[in-house]
Amino acid sequence: MTDTPRREPSKTGDAAEEGALREAYRAETASVLRQRLDLAVILFAVFMGLGTVLEMRGHPERAATARLFYGSEVVTGIVTVGLCRLPRLRRAPGLLGGIAVGALAAQIIGYHALVGAHAERVAMVLLCVLNLVAVLLPWGVTAQILAALLPVASFAAALPRFAIADDVPSIPLVALVAGATASVCGAFFLDRSRFEAFRRTAWQTEEAEIAETLVRVGETLGAHLDRPDIVEWVNRLAVEALGCDWSSTFLFDERRGVYWLAANVGSRPEVRTELAQLEFAPESLPLLERFQPGTLVEIPDASTGTLVPAALMRRTEAASALYAPIARGEKIIGVLVNGYRERTGPFSRRQRRLALGIAHASAIALENGRLIADLQAASRLKSEFVATMSHELRTPLNVISGYAEMLADAAAGSPTPSWNEMVARIQQSAAELTDLVNATLDMGRLEMGREVVRPAPLDVGRLLAELRREVEPLVPAEVAVDWHDRVGGAPVVVDGVKVKTILKNLVGNALKFTARGRVAVTAEYDADTLVLEVRDTGIGIAPEHVSIIFEMFRQIDGSSTRRYSGVGLGLHIVKRLVDLMGGRITVASTPGVGSCFTVTLPAARA
Repeated sequence: MTDTPRREPSKTGDAAEEGALREAYRAETASVLRQRLDLAVILFAVFMGLGTVLEMRGHPERAATARLFYGSEVVTGIVTVGLCRLPRLRRAPGLLGGIAVGALAAQIIGYHALVGAHAERVAMVLLCVLNLVAVLLPWGVTAQILAALLPVASFAAALPRFAIADDVPSIPLVALVAGATASVCGAFFLDRSRFEAFRRTAWQTEEAEIAETLVRVGETLGAHLDRPDIVEWVNRLAVEALGCDWSSTFLFDERRGVYWLAANVGSRPEVRTELAQLEFAPESLPLLERFQPGTLVEIPDASTGTLVPAALMRRTEAASALYAPIARGEKIIGVLVNGYRERTGPFSRRQRRLALGIAHASAIALENGRLIADLQAASRLKSEFVATMSHELRTPLNVISGYAEMLADAAAGSPTPSWNEMVARIQQSAAELTDLVNATLDMGRLEMGREVVRPAPLDVGRLLAELRREVEPLVPAEVAVDWHDRVGGAPVVVDGVKVKTILKNLVGNALKFTARGRVAVTAEYDADTLVLEVRDTGIGIAPEHVSIIFEMFRQIDGSSTRRYSGVGLGLHIVKRLVDLMGGRITVASTPGVGSCFTVTLPAARA
């Protein structure tokens, strides 16, 4: 059992990954080497053939011998290429190539010793062959040593048969040994450079895959923040990303001070049921005391571990496990556990990186989910409070309105204008406050998603008559309101309650901003569309302010000394209801001239 710090993988896992990396490098090198051997044999045949032609022209008496040896060398190369294609020898092209180079060198040396050629020329030919294979064939230092050792030994043995141009016969041998040593060193450094490049490429590829996986995990968790099974999504993503058999998430209950199973994916139902019945206090297992933010705890073999009892690991079908704490800052809020049922051994570097990344993404997702839940709870509480207060306000408002009507009836024939004006003001204020309460209730229902469209036959003329009576207390003395019902015919099928709310808010808005002049309300039906128009001769709206008038709590003059009352909900509610009904609202306005609001709603004849 090993404690695996962040970015500090276990030595056992490193050794296994290094071995796997070298094995992959050898497999790739063998594949490249088989292809390069073909090229090397072709180049050798071409240049050796050219040398043979020149040899036969310079020494015609050696022509038969030169052709014989050249043919033997070509056959050696072809046989080597063929052997490398055999299934049993596909992984050993370096060994076959080294033996082939030694055999070719022996034949070259044999020919030149037979004809008594100069040792310097033989050494030059051998050096060309050794440097050619060192650069062209990526077979590493072992094969290059084999390829260099055989020619040097053969040359040393045949040296007495060569003609020596220099008075020091060992000079060609020394030159060949130096060249062979240089080729071995060159092969060593080239192989090391190729391996490091292979390692970097493998790591970069792995890092890119890890980053891509973690981005996908983050996007998936972000898309499921509002779902109650988000923890199960974490485990599902962990199983897929790490390639494990199962994944569990245990969250820490601060109130009771225990870890409990929040979700599990991959285990049998019996195991999940047993895990769900268990609770672990931090001091109950040595494992739990090892948890630190950003630190992995790895159990490569459950049967030899001490942090968790082997019996518990067997009962939960965990042969090996990787624990990634889920932390909020420096505080552990849970742990993500991934493992195998039967496989033992260290987890890979990729798995460790992914486990840490998923645990980090889980912490963010859980925290965001908690914040969203808190916000939703606060929003529900706010909406319920507003709804309750609005309903409670209606009772005294109804009493005030009732008594105001009684006073108005009692004072109908009174010769005192001040008394009549006072009663009218009470009625107007009560109506305004009632509208404000109704707007608050409408807004609460919209925010909570409780508003639904309920189409029903609507008599538009009767609706306009009701609105006329309700808004009458709000009409200023110097303003005339015209009501035009151009629908005619049968009723239209539309949500009448929402149509009434839309019209009442638009008319109330027009009356509020029209001190004198006219407000015209028009309703007409055209081609399965109900068109509602409210036109006024009020103060109008500047073009730069048209875009904000439908925003919640927005007024063009939002200062504390503003002339016009209201909280900025009426037009926002109108826009929300129109959108909910699948309609459209447009505004045409000129400052100082007036405004015209046009609502089009889909509707059918009853």
